[in-house]
Amino acid sequence: MNTYLQQSKDFIKKSLARSEIINPFRTLFKEVEFETLAYCNRKCEYCPNVDWERFGDDESFFMKDEVFRALIQQLKDLGFSGQIAPHMYGEPLSDPRLTKWMAYIRKNLPDSKIKVVTNGDFLSKQKYDELIESGVNVFFISIHSKKLKKICLDMLDQLTEQEKSEHIIINDFYNDYKEDQIMFANRGGDIDLKTKEKKIPPTNCVYATYPVINTFGDLVLCCQDYHNNYIFGNIMERHLGDIWYDPSNMNLRKRIFKSKFDIQICQDCLM
Repeated sequence: MNTYLQQSKDFIKKSLARSEIINPFRTLFKEVEFETLAYCNRKCEYCPNVDWERFGDDESFFMKDEVFRALIQQLKDLGFSGQIAPHMYGEPLSDPRLTKWMAYIRKNLPDSKIKVVTNGDFLSKQKYDELIESGVNVFFISIHSKKLKKICLDMLDQLTEQEKSEHIIINDFYNDYKEDQIMFANRGGDIDLKTKEKKIPPTNCVYATYPVINTFGDLVLCCQDYHNNYIFGNIMERHLGDIWYDPSNMNLRKRIFKSKFDIQICQDCLM
C-alpha cells in the first residue's frame, strides 16, 4: 500500500479512536483466547517458543480443569456469545482433553463460535470429525514447513469443498516469513524481523480489546505477551468481569487502542 495513503488511514483511525467515535469497550468483548496447554511440538524460528519454554502449574504444561470450568462459567455469567479459541502459544491438539473441553464450551456457551488454531500435525480425519461433532466451528491451520504433514493433507483430501469452505482456513506462515513477512508481528519485540523497517506500531490495536487467559488463569495483556509480563488478575481469585472492567485494566487497554503506548511491550511492538 502507498505509504502516504497508509499514513492517512492510520491518522483517521487514531483520530476516531481518540475521540471515542470508535470505542470497542462500550460493549462486552467479542473474542476470548485461553491457553489449555503451554506446550508446542514445533520450534519455529519466528516464534518465541524457539528460545524459551513455558509451563503451567506444578511445572506442567496443562491448564487445570477447575480453571477451565471457572472461565467458561464466568463467560456464561457475562452472557458471552462471541468467538472463543483454545490458543496462545501451545498446540491445542497436543491436549488430549480438547474434544471434551470443546463439547463443554458448546453446551455452556451455545451461541459462541469455537475456533481452533493448529499447526495441523495431529489433525487426522478422525480428530477433525470428533471436534466438529463436539461443536468446533472453524479450524485455522497454520503452515510452518514446506508443506503440511501427511495426516493433515489426507484429512483435507477427504473433505468436500463445502466442508473446506465452512470449516477450514489455511495460513502459510512458512513461505510468508521467507518472503514478505506480511502476516508477521515482532511479538512485542521478541522476534527480529528482516522487514522491521517496513513495520509500524499498531493502530487501533485489536489485541488489546479482548481477554487472553494463560494456563494459570491469569488475564494477560494480549497474545503478544509471551512471557506473561503484564498480568491484571487471576480468574480463580476474581471474576473475569471484575478484572476486565477494573479501571487499571480498562484504562490501559483504551490508551493502547488509541495508540498511546505507556508500557515497554507496546513501545517495542511492530506489525
